[in-house]
Amino acid sequence: MSVLRRATDRLLEWPLVYRTWQAPFASAKLEPFLARVDLAHTRRVLDVGCGPGTNAPIFARADYVGIDINPEYIRVASSRYPGRWVVGDVTDETVLPDQQFDCVFANSLMHHLDDRSVRSLLGRMARLTASGGRVHVLDLVLPPAISAGRVLAQLDRGRFARPVERWRSLFNEHLREEHFQPYAFGLPFLPLWQMVYFVGVPK
Repeated sequence: MSVLRRATDRLLEWPLVYRTWQAPFASAKLEPFLARVDLAHTRRVLDVGCGPGTNAPIFARADYVGIDINPEYIRVASSRYPGRWVVGDVTDETVLPDQQFDCVFANSLMHHLDDRSVRSLLGRMARLTASGGRVHVLDLVLPPAISAGRVLAQLDRGRFARPVERWRSLFNEHLREEHFQPYAFGLPFLPLWQMVYFVGVPK
C-alpha cells in the first residue's frame, strides 16, 4: 500500500494528472461554496494552495491571486488563466505583505497539513481577510464508519483528513464560525468523498 501511495503522490504532482483526476468531481466539490457566495460582487480573492489553477475560472470577474508552493503548478496556472500567481508559503509573513482580500479561499489543502501547520495557516488567512471579508475552507473529512468515503480519505495523498468535529474545533480557534456544512459527493447513490465547508470571519 505504501508503494502505491508514493507512486500516486508523485503522479499527482504533475499538473495534467492532477487536473484530470479532479475534473469529474470539481463542480460537485464546490457546490456549497457557489450556492453561498455572490461571485459577481466578490472583488479580491486569495486562493491558498491554488494548484494548477483549478479554481481560477470561477473567480474570473475578481482581482484574483493564486498561491502555491509547487512551482510547476504555478507555471501551468499562469500560462492558462489570468490573475496574479505566486510561488510561496502563505504562512510566511513576507509573502503578500500588507494585502487583504474579500474572499480568502482554501480548497482541499488543509488535510495535507498537521494541526500545528493548520493553526498557522488559519491565523495568517485571518490576517489576510479584509474588513467585511470571509475565509472559506473546503476540506476532506475522515468518516468514523467503514465506507467508501473512509477508504478514499485514508488513501488520499493528504495524510491528515480529520473527523468533522475535529475540523470544526481547529477552524474556530482562529475564526468566528458563520457557516459549517458537512456534505458528500461522488457517484449516483454512492457518496465517495465526505467533505466540510466552513465560512468564518477573523475574531
